[in-house]
Amino acid sequence: MENKKTETWELDDVLLALHAKDEDIDITVGQSCEGIMVMGASGSGKTSGPLNTIQLAQMQKGFGMLNLCVKKDECERVQKLAKLAGRGKDVKIMRLGGDVRFNFLDSLREGGADAVTSAFRQINQALLGQVEENEWTMASQQHLSNLVKLFLLAGKKLEVSELRLAADNAVTHKQLLIQAERRISYDTPDAHTLKMVASYFAQEWKGMGEKTKASVIMSLTPTMNPFSDGPMRELFCKDSNFHPRMLRDGTILIVDIPCVDEMGVYGISAGVIMKYMVQRMVAGFFGEGKSKADNTTRPVSIICDEAHYLTTTTDSEFATTSRSMRGSLFYLTQNINNFYRRSSRTIEAETSTLLSELHGIRLMCQNEDKKTYDWFMSILGQEWKAQYNQSANFSGPVGQGSAGASLSMHHENQISQRDLAVGLARGGNKSNFVVTAILQQAGRVFANEKMFTQVAFQQLTSTTKPKRNILGWMF
Repeated sequence: MENKKTETWELDDVLLALHAKDEDIDITVGQSCEGIMVMGASGSGKTSGPLNTIQLAQMQKGFGMLNLCVKKDECERVQKLAKLAGRGKDVKIMRLGGDVRFNFLDSLREGGADAVTSAFRQINQALLGQVEENEWTMASQQHLSNLVKLFLLAGKKLEVSELRLAADNAVTHKQLLIQAERRISYDTPDAHTLKMVASYFAQEWKGMGEKTKASVIMSLTPTMNPFSDGPMRELFCKDSNFHPRMLRDGTILIVDIPCVDEMGVYGISAGVIMKYMVQRMVAGFFGEGKSKADNTTRPVSIICDEAHYLTTTTDSEFATTSRSMRGSLFYLTQNINNFYRRSSRTIEAETSTLLSELHGIRLMCQNEDKKTYDWFMSILGQEWKAQYNQSANFSGPVGQGSAGASLSMHHENQISQRDLAVGLARGGNKSNFVVTAILQQAGRVFANEKMFTQVAFQQLTSTTKPKRNILGWMF
């Protein structure tokens, strides 16, 4: 590494201090490993404020890092941060036509058919926007699992294009079964696996109707096609000169394949598979010779601005144990509706699970979305507020009457929707290059005796210091 700040990482080590009106708030390594969620409208400053500030602190602390680029300008942003942190030489960039390559099927080979099937399931979820599994997706997963087992039993190299070509080729199935039978001894566990695989292809698959087979293949191929030809095949299906374990040594990997425009399918497929592989690495590799993470295990942060493009079911599962594994999910999006854009019936429950698990640091920048406001208020809870009522009644020619007053208490949100929409600074010259946000952390009460507080972030693109207390502007 170019800049080693430390060789140990205690969970209670201070990562950075955030400036609030009444206190400086220490954010620890452990809290960042409990998950970070930042929301804010486009232009609210969530990238130039919270993302840059926290990511820079992670770089300076020596974190390994996977940065997934949804937007086209994201790679340049991360490179500038790494240079500012003294970590420029730690950066590797994976892009189409580039020289950083990783054969993910080779890496998954030890995990067998289940690992390969799970990887493609994540891609399927992101591309098709579905969490629940119907009969066709389940059947396609069964077919892929048996196909991978057949390749492994026959001693064939796993390559996506070869799996794709063999998916509905009876001649290839027969040839591979013959090769597997020649390789496998009948007194080994693989003999039983071969028997089951042979039964599947010779009876179950062969006996399926043509329309049923076509539906299975059509459900399977969208996840395989991006890797079957062209630059994605060169990047992910040939020889490897990168492995996710390198992040534990301090590598900062930028996956610079944007998820928008005509290359969106490539970007989503690449981002999801690299995120999944890094999550597997974080969960299973803690350093040479170590069976669990300790204070010499370098934390690894997975960062994604516009995270709704790449979220899958493994994210919430990963977040439940990420702290103990020294892993961190650092996600940003405009509003909660971005997660609901998919048509899946279970996406709302899945989103709720993910957002509840990313509780180490929650930051809300300026936001006008009603559903996002309601979600955030459900976390902050309501408070008792007093309401005064006065009344007066008069009658008669001389103005006789009565007057009364009452005091009632009622529950009310602690922050109004209007305050969240217009009460936070968005950065830039108008706001003295300061972005403000509402900070909430699970189980924490701040100096204001509330479960939230207001924090300020100096934008890194400017050396201008605020001329007055920006926190004094806020509601």
